[in-house]
Amino acid sequence: MTTQQTQPTDQNTTTDYHWIMTVQTPDGRMNTRTAVITVPDGSEGFTQAGAFDYVLKQFEADHGSPLAVLFFDLQPNQL
Repeated sequence: MTTQQTQPTDQNTTTDYHWIMTVQTPDGRMNTRTAVITVPDGSEGFTQAGAFDYVLKQFEADHGSPLAVLFFDLQPNQL
């Protein structure tokens, strides 16, 4: 019989994700922003869709709704 040992996830580590989004308002104005989101490793529920909603809500708070999303990208912030 063999036993499998697993290392506990270090809840103190994080991963940085860089995002960029461009939106267009109903009156034709365009706005592009970029920033970094820091996420604890092993975060339950962190998805690309969740990050998209988080970023879009920031734009909606400043420009209202509806907005046309022209571009969105989310990548780990590393080379």
